[in-house]
Amino acid sequence: MKILHIIRNPNDTTPIEIANVQSKENDVALLLLHDAVYMKLGLKAFACRDDAKARKVTEHECVGYDRIVQMLFEYDRVVSW
Repeated sequence: MKILHIIRNPNDTTPIEIANVQSKENDVALLLLHDAVYMKLGLKAFACRDDAKARKVTEHECVGYDRIVQMLFEYDRVVSW
């Protein structure tokens, strides 16, 4: 199963803990929005291009709004935190 976690709060560790557990049996990705683009993670992570650019963050693969909409339909499950 493909699971996408959308994360906005970099201080909430629960989504990362859950994603790490799920990644053992599923294809898990993280979409980082707002200040979450500052997070450094070991999982596959995408950052909203506009949020990363505004915060001068370059660590993650950046995606635009069109790609974000595509991702919402590509993944079997989408969880927003």
